[in-house]
Amino acid sequence: MDEATQLRLGIKSMLSQYDHYFTRAPHTRYWLVVVNNHFEDCYSIFIYMQRFKAKLTKSYDIDNFDHLNEQYLAYLTALKQHSNLSVEYRDTNHLIRPDNVTKIDLIHGHHLHNETSS
Repeated sequence: MDEATQLRLGIKSMLSQYDHYFTRAPHTRYWLVVVNNHFEDCYSIFIYMQRFKAKLTKSYDIDNFDHLNEQYLAYLTALKQHSNLSVEYRDTNHLIRPDNVTKIDLIHGHHLHNETSS
């Protein structure tokens, strides 16, 4: 399969995943997050959702692809043409909380506790 066909099918698959998770549920906020993942040498695109007045935020991976600028621009252009959701960009070189043990993760609504006790 040539690169153009592979790119077209990849974008089609991503948009299908987007449509699957973007259900337009009432009283729900949706946004997209694009992550430049240096650990796995790829870009990842997620759709996030949060019901109003709820603490829990859900995220769904809608695609991953290699660190190729042309591919990144093609995916992002197609996504922006297909969606009006806001896009947040993240980079794993600049982690939000780069500590060793996450004790509380309020963004995702769950708590991870350190097992040590005095």
